[in-house]
Amino acid sequence: MTSDADSSLSGTPYLIPSDSGAVSRLEIVKNRSINSRTKAIEVQGRIQREADDLLQPYLAAIRADLVAESNMIEGYQWSAEQVREVVTTHRELLNQPTATIVESVRSDPRVFEALGLYKAHEIADSWADQGSTPRQFEVRALHSLITAGEHYAGKYKSGDNEIGGTTLRTTPHWDTQRAMGELCDWWSATDADPALIATVVHAWLTHIHPFEDGNGRMARLLANMALAQNSYPPLLVRSSADRGQYYDCLAASDEGDILPLYDLFVQILRRTVRSMSAPNYIRDIVQGRLLTSWQNRLAMWKPLASAFMGTLNHELSAAGWSCTEQGFPDVRSFSLLADLHAEGNSWFLKVLNDSHHAEWLLWFGFNSNLYCEAMGKKSEYPSIFPSVKDPSRASVHKFLYVPANDGRFPDEIVIRPLESKPCIIRCGSVIRELSIDDAAKYVAERLAL
Repeated sequence: MTSDADSSLSGTPYLIPSDSGAVSRLEIVKNRSINSRTKAIEVQGRIQREADDLLQPYLAAIRADLVAESNMIEGYQWSAEQVREVVTTHRELLNQPTATIVESVRSDPRVFEALGLYKAHEIADSWADQGSTPRQFEVRALHSLITAGEHYAGKYKSGDNEIGGTTLRTTPHWDTQRAMGELCDWWSATDADPALIATVVHAWLTHIHPFEDGNGRMARLLANMALAQNSYPPLLVRSSADRGQYYDCLAASDEGDILPLYDLFVQILRRTVRSMSAPNYIRDIVQGRLLTSWQNRLAMWKPLASAFMGTLNHELSAAGWSCTEQGFPDVRSFSLLADLHAEGNSWFLKVLNDSHHAEWLLWFGFNSNLYCEAMGKKSEYPSIFPSVKDPSRASVHKFLYVPANDGRFPDEIVIRPLESKPCIIRCGSVIRELSIDDAAKYVAERLAL
């Protein structure tokens, strides 16, 4: 069995599995991508008509968000507000030639973590507006902005990479220029779905790992450029909500399977489009007051969810099991889940057996109909669902949600602040109200059977 993606991916290191499940999933993801672009064009047109005077401040705010999240994924602690402050302080400098920017702030690495990546996004956006794809020397020029002041800025690696925590073998340093040439040539010639192009460019660059450092930031920058060329919204990979799933999907792409990362990127784009559709979205973004009430609710809820995770890990340890954090919803995802939108879904933690293999995934979703019916209303807080490891090698997702409905393990968990027993556990239609400690013990005993 073949798929439309076969010809689109020709010349890349990637493939889509040929089983019927993967082909079916590919069609779903591709249709979602096309629908996201259609909705984004409509929403962006409305934004421009309703608030033309706010368009440039809005684009600057979005760019600051992209810079902050990309830096935080790499361990550089920046908030969007801090990036905005640095950009405002150095606005005149940003209008100067690139060499002037580099010379002016290279002595302050902290400032350049934000300013260099921000300027690189500005340049990439201008290239996207012109419909051009970057050549190798332009990719290196963007890298020199992101890592200015470092001896390797704008230069391909001179030795092979070692990526901590993985066994990934990247492209040898002596073969980097050829590999990057193949990537750039494919990008300039392909007519694939733009979201798939962004996915391949991102995965391919991180697999080549052409630079000594800054590869992840470059990959996300170029993915956004590929999307902007085709009127897609920004790909905002959230360091809090998406990190675990993002790394998991990247690992799959390193094995040649691009579909999980494509699926994730389209999910993130759908989340962005959903947020953009909200009334007063652009003014809230520009004025930095988006979802203030939800920020307060998230601030109350997250410590309880963290406590549940810590206690669950302790309880699992009795069986030699453990759990590892994958992420928490950011405020946008949190609000989407409260409004029963699947675009807010994200991974919470993996449960590892005594051989340190992932057996379960706990993930955040919106309240089920069964929960709402049993409680008489939906919660203001997300649900946590357990999914079991899928043994099928051809599976797009490594974990499957299979409701037990027989009490063997919980179907749904909801954590509610300001309650004497804050945990609701649903098994089928049976509801239990428990403390954090009792809920963690209950879940641990059933997951580690």
